Amino acid sequence: MPTPVDTESNNSRTPMVNRPRHKAPKGFVRSVLKFLGSGILSPRATTYEPLVLLLNTPDVEKRNKLTEQWRDNKLSELNFVGIVSALLTGVLTSTGSWPTILPNGMESPWPVRCSWYCGIILGLASILGAADQSIRLHRLSSHRDALPHIRHLLSSNKRDDEGRILPRRMQVYTWQLPVTFLACSALCMIVGMFVLVWAATLQTYEGNDWWDENSKVAVTFTIVAGLTAVFFFMGQISLYSPMSELGEDD
Repeated sequence: MPTPVDTESNNSRTPMVNRPRHKAPKGFVRSVLKFLGSGILSPRATTYEPLVLLLNTPDVEKRNKLTEQWRDNKLSELNFVGIVSALLTGVLTSTGSWPTILPNGMESPWPVRCSWYCGIILGLASILGAADQSIRLHRLSSHRDALPHIRHLLSSNKRDDEGRILPRRMQVYTWQLPVTFLACSALCMIVGMFVLVWAATLQTYEGNDWWDENSKVAVTFTIVAGLTAVFFFMGQISLYSPMSELGEDD
C-alpha cells in the first residue's frame, strides 16, 4: 500500500513547490486545440494545477488548508451543477408536449426526439454524478483523518521530472464528469431544436414558396443562436487565463 502523500516522512523528500509549471503551447493551432480541449470544460489552471499544489506543499498546515479549500469549492460546484442539471432535465422532459407535427402532417424527424432523449439521459447522469460525488466527499470529511484520505484518493504513485507527486489522471477527469454531462445535455437540446425548426422549413419547400413563417422562424432562430454562440465563446476566451502567464507576485 503506498505511503500517504502527507506523512511527515514524505515531507522530507517532497521538493519545495511554489507553483506548478507547464510549457506554454506553441503555435496558434495548438493554442486553439488546448483551449477547446481543456479551457472550457476542464481548464488546467482550475482542475489539475490546484491538485498538484495541495499534494506537494511542504507545510502541513498550508497543505491542509489547500485541501479544505478544494473540498469546499468542489462541494459548492457540485451543488450548483446538480441544481442546473435538474432544471435542464425538467425542460427536456417537457419537450414531449411540444408540437412536433410538421406542416405537411408528418411527424418530426427522428433526430429531434433522439437528441432530446439523449439530453435527458445526460442530464440525469449529471444529477446522479453530482449527488454521488457530494456524498462521497461528505463521508470522507466525516473521518478523523479526512484531509489525508482526500489527498491519498487524489494522488498517484507517479512523480514528474522535478520530483513532484502527480494526481491521478482519472481523478482529474472523474471530478469533471457532472459538468461535462450537463454541457452535453444542453448541447443535445440545442441540436434537437435546430433540427426541428429547419425540418419544418425544408418540408414546406416548394419552389418560390420557401419564404414562409417557418422559414422566418428558422432563419431568425439560427441568427440569434449564432450570435449567442459567438458572444459565449468570446466570454470564455476572456475568462481563460493560464497559470503560466501569471507572475510570482500575482
